[in-house]
Amino acid sequence: MKVKELIARLAKQDPEKEVMILDGNNGGGVVREINLGPTEHKVTVEDITESADAEDLGGETVIVLGYGNY
Repeated sequence: MKVKELIARLAKQDPEKEVMILDGNNGGGVVREINLGPTEHKVTVEDITESADAEDLGGETVIVLGYGNY
């Protein structure tokens, strides 16, 4: 994805929403292409349990970007 495509996609989203990134099973610092999103996602209790970054976002709708196999 080129920068201009990402900007165009993000421009369609509410600029006040938080952005979260899914790292899939391919974490570890490997460079990957974004192939998911941006899409809206309501943060659930499960998200909070599985992520150290979501404690303050319970019940909020965030914008999610990601890569890998979902």
